[in-house]
Amino acid sequence: MSGSFTYDLLSRGRAAAKAKESKEARFYLERLLNMGAPVDERMEACYWLSEVSEDPTEKRSLLEEILANNFGDARARRKLAILDGKIKPEEIVDPDNFSPSVSGEPQDVEARSFTCPRCGGRRSFAPDGQTLLCEYCETRELIENNGHNHSEDFTVAMATAKAHRHAMVARTITCRGCGALMILPAEALTTDCPYCDTPYALEQVEQREFDAPDAILPFAIDRQAARAAMIEWFRQDPPDENPKVAPVFGVYLPVWLFDVGGEIKWAGQITRKKHLIPISGARVVSRPNLLVPATRRLPAVLLPALEGFNLSKLQTFDLRHLAGWPAETHQIPAADASLKAREAALQLERQNILDTEIPAVNELRLSSSSMLVDSYRLVLLPVWLTYYKLEDRRYEVLINGQNGQVTAERPAKGLMGWVKGLLD
Repeated sequence: MSGSFTYDLLSRGRAAAKAKESKEARFYLERLLNMGAPVDERMEACYWLSEVSEDPTEKRSLLEEILANNFGDARARRKLAILDGKIKPEEIVDPDNFSPSVSGEPQDVEARSFTCPRCGGRRSFAPDGQTLLCEYCETRELIENNGHNHSEDFTVAMATAKAHRHAMVARTITCRGCGALMILPAEALTTDCPYCDTPYALEQVEQREFDAPDAILPFAIDRQAARAAMIEWFRQDPPDENPKVAPVFGVYLPVWLFDVGGEIKWAGQITRKKHLIPISGARVVSRPNLLVPATRRLPAVLLPALEGFNLSKLQTFDLRHLAGWPAETHQIPAADASLKAREAALQLERQNILDTEIPAVNELRLSSSSMLVDSYRLVLLPVWLTYYKLEDRRYEVLINGQNGQVTAERPAKGLMGWVKGLLD
């Protein structure tokens, strides 16, 4: 059958469907589906036939046929989400005309207080990951550990206003030195920027809406334990001279977690009896918890440290977790971060094919058209940030707030004797 003829049928059927001429659209589209049309034309015909169908069973069958051919088809997944009741048609937004409700302007609202109900003292979230602790009378309030397993459906969220998150109100400071936007504990009077040391006082604090995280990994080590971990890191490979070490600063950093699934199709060549032979295949993709930093402030040398957390300990975010701890807001949108997650998943699959296929595949080519982001979460991770100086050069340090693992630049190896000075 001539490709121009089937394409003409598709064009006529699509135009009729857009014009809400259901009977005419069905005539052209069903005629095309009964012919030997190319697969891409058949799938397009299925989609527009589903648009004019009033039978939910037929509509679902057509959409599922599209996804059987291409699991990553966003239009079909959105339509199925509507059929399943996950989203309503009126919730779908036009990203070119959407105006999120979070204005970013200061809001005249009252912040949540974390004062002790017994003595009025300041409370902070303790490193046991479960308790609000009064710094004066040591009154404790247990926060239920509600392990976090919920993720937002990415395709649904990107089609609706859910993609733009949900707002919470908190006290914030925008650093005038480096631009970092920090969420502050309710009772904090002063703070320093963890990136550039710029000091701030109470009068510079604003009430703002911010995008609330989905989950948080509470601090498990305190300042003293973080400093001890850093000293031990220095002991293992001492520098030439005594370093000048800045105080450690505890802060929550935002990251995106993506679950990527679907299918990867691949093709390449293998060598058999000195001849190059074409080969191809497909693999199911299941890559959970692909981490993408949501901050642009963290130095590149420290980014690998964000992979060192045990994410099985995540808890549903509660504003009480930030009692006594500042947190940075995210600067990288989910849509942008998802591209990096897809790229990371693709590279992992590429390496997996190269490592497991026998004989070895040469000139490997991958198609990720059927690979997609299934779900995503905005998560806060606990870190201690500091730095040290040697010969006026600054070396950045990150200490994992869950397990004490240290990630930092190292100077040249050298003399002993500085540990005593560090401990003094």
